[in-house]
Amino acid sequence: MINVTLRQLDYLVAVAEHGTVTAAAQALHLSQSTVSSAIADLERILKITLFVRHARGLSLTRDGQMVLAEARRLLREVSSLERRVAGLSGELAGELRIGCYSTIAPLLLPAIVTEFMLNHPAVDVNFSEGSQHALLEQMEQGKSDVAVMYAYRFRNHLTDLGHTATKLTAVPPYVLLHPEHGLAGADTVALRDLANDPYILFDLEPGGQYFLSVFDAEGVTPDVRFRTPNSELVRCLVARGAGYSLLSQRPKTTVSYEGLPYVAKELTARHEGLDVVAVTPGDRMPSKRVATFIEMAVDLLRPEVLR
Repeated sequence: MINVTLRQLDYLVAVAEHGTVTAAAQALHLSQSTVSSAIADLERILKITLFVRHARGLSLTRDGQMVLAEARRLLREVSSLERRVAGLSGELAGELRIGCYSTIAPLLLPAIVTEFMLNHPAVDVNFSEGSQHALLEQMEQGKSDVAVMYAYRFRNHLTDLGHTATKLTAVPPYVLLHPEHGLAGADTVALRDLANDPYILFDLEPGGQYFLSVFDAEGVTPDVRFRTPNSELVRCLVARGAGYSLLSQRPKTTVSYEGLPYVAKELTARHEGLDVVAVTPGDRMPSKRVATFIEMAVDLLRPEVLR
């Protein structure tokens, strides 16, 4: 039997990713000599050269690239084995892949993910962000287990698409204004009073369609000056006085990335809150990991908890 150890493979991956033995040793909190000796022993056991040494550090040889790919595969399988064994005791284990709409992610996902990881440490949690379309496509391709998104446009069609949706919370739209805007001191703001002002449209699908539908509901046509899929850019532009905007997710502070203030106001007309839902593929039963994640999300996102 070849006497290759998992530790040697782990060190190999670290050196390949960091480019030098010194950087890998620092990342692993080990001495440089320990890592260097492990790589030398691995080359001796395999009877191949893994790295080419040069002034800038180390580069993998062709043989080294092959061994690196196998090392990563073996380390993943060992990790998977550990999680499966943990599951034999009744503990939740395995991988949980979450897709989340970009503006929901920073405000709702951290509390859910950290609470889940605290209660179920044997589960390997991963998440990605994107638009509504990208999240559904990712889930349908089996790249994620659950997608957290707005139900807009899919409110009556998620089941038609073969998916199951669980409502987590609902968030109404609000107005963002520059602090010196004439309506900044008002209790509520009517969209008709902003019709002649430049409007900054948050346009990450389906956000743009939704916010324009809010104007349609009030019979107002906005003067769209800017479009952006970045909600933080929206806040920065408003704080700079470039226009006003509508958003749904509301941070605890009303300060832009640049440290400039803006004002958040309720709309005079009461619009139905936009549902945030957890979507799972209807063609397969959610795993216990997914079901537990959704139950925890429903509990944590209750209105009385969010306040």
